Amino acid sequence: MINSSDLNSFLTTARMLHLTKAAKELGLSQPALSHCIKRLELEVGEELFLRRKDGLILTKSGEYLLLKGQKICAELEGVSEFFKTGRTQSHQTLTLGIHPSVASYSLPQIMKELKNIKLNFRFGLSREVSDWIQDGKVDCGIVINPYPHSNLVINQIDQDRVTLWSHKKLSNPDKLFFDPQLHQTHSILRQLEKKGIQFPNQYAVSNLELIAKFVYEGTGVGILPEKVVKNYYSDLTKIYNSEIKPFQDKICFIYSMENKGLGSLEQLKMSIKKVLT
Repeated sequence: MINSSDLNSFLTTARMLHLTKAAKELGLSQPALSHCIKRLELEVGEELFLRRKDGLILTKSGEYLLLKGQKICAELEGVSEFFKTGRTQSHQTLTLGIHPSVASYSLPQIMKELKNIKLNFRFGLSREVSDWIQDGKVDCGIVINPYPHSNLVINQIDQDRVTLWSHKKLSNPDKLFFDPQLHQTHSILRQLEKKGIQFPNQYAVSNLELIAKFVYEGTGVGILPEKVVKNYYSDLTKIYNSEIKPFQDKICFIYSMENKGLGSLEQLKMSIKKVLT
């Protein structure tokens, strides 16, 4: 059976990814902490960390235990709180998956709205976030255009539009910047090809904020979501409005069916909706 003290030591180490720093925070010697981790690894039958010269990294099993261990500790704290005071503990922890660009225009405001929920984050493409939720690596996610799945609860909370943007001081109309990882990009590119609109110089840039910066500086034209543009540079303008149909994005809050009915998820959803709509 997993020892709760060992689990707490693991969670602290997983957060800091450094034995010496974690031992100091826990008030343990480094050998004592190493012994706790080793005992836990023997109990679960898996390595939880890979040791490197500059610190630690979590194994796949370590990532799974980190996610589940946070929930277990939160529940144990709630039980302890109940027996001490007769009240359940209201503070809860959730891990949210989100694309970095979506995070940039939403998370600061969402964090201001949240009460009694602590958020951990994992950043990736929307399709990666959907996979993480199904694999139990994150509790929930803000996902753009999620694919329906029997194990996912999908709530659309807002929408966005992806199209072509430029600046009035545009000096390189022959340059096009886009993120090749997004299928919205390829929808716009296909329309450009069909309409015979050509950009001789095309640049694949897997960072929407950098594309927005290129456009703002007049370096070229960019394929961007409207919310990303408005978050940074409100004076950019849409182009080819009559020729190119914007790609309509659905911004959704999703989580696993097994977490349906969890009050903290409903509270988080309402905070996200309040910020985005």
